[in-house]
Amino acid sequence: MKNLLNFIIRNSHWLVAIVLIVISFYLVFSHNSYQRSVYLTSANSVTGWFYETSGKATSFLHLSSNNKLLLERNAQLEEELYALKSYLANNRADTLALSAFVNDSIPVSQFSFIPAEVINISFAGPHNFMTINKGADHGVKPDMGVVSQSGVVGVVLNVSRKFSVIIPIINPKFRLSARLKNSDNTGSVSWDGKDINIAQIGELPKHEVFQTGDTVVTSFSRIFPKDIAIGYVTEQTLSKDDNFNTLNMRMATDFYSVRDILVIDDEYYEEQKKLEETAGGI
Repeated sequence: MKNLLNFIIRNSHWLVAIVLIVISFYLVFSHNSYQRSVYLTSANSVTGWFYETSGKATSFLHLSSNNKLLLERNAQLEEELYALKSYLANNRADTLALSAFVNDSIPVSQFSFIPAEVINISFAGPHNFMTINKGADHGVKPDMGVVSQSGVVGVVLNVSRKFSVIIPIINPKFRLSARLKNSDNTGSVSWDGKDINIAQIGELPKHEVFQTGDTVVTSFSRIFPKDIAIGYVTEQTLSKDDNFNTLNMRMATDFYSVRDILVIDDEYYEEQKKLEETAGGI
């Protein structure tokens, strides 16, 4: 207590000055309308800035959870979309069935989607890989297809409980059956290891008609649904086999910026795989 009194006595002139300044401001802003309006305007500006900054900070803190909700909703919409496409394809020739179309008649989709985030991408050499934050605990298994909002990303190689490693298109080991969107002729997608934005679709018949900008989509695959975008034709390139054409294509997925992906769970994958394995001895 004695120290407090000594402090007040030593700094009494400063304390008196502060009290007088506060009283002066009070008198100025209380009895002068102009100064009061200036004060209120400034105070509102400062308060507004504080609330705006606080709101932005709060939004940033909630960004991750909001993004997770959007990914889950997108996965649900993708599942419903493929169910609808399957329904329409199966009933294309039956106009009566289409005219009687109701929501309850849509079958359960063959495909479901597991949203995940890319947490690491390795571009060290040609044997690139990606790591995502979902694993066996979330239903992810080897050989599941992976897509982004733009198109095909790759295939699940290995999984642990919490994580999975993906072989992307930009890996020489990757192969996928594909076709031009306006054609029924199938080819094979691969990557020559040169440009991270450019892959190739080969084994196309010589008579295949194509134009720059044609969309390359998935064809027959046990891993991916049909008609998912893979890339867009840029030019014809040298082919290893003179009997076929090879085209360069700009990939639909930007591997420099891809972060949010969907892992495809095909309900019929295991059944189809086991059945086709029994045909191996034919």
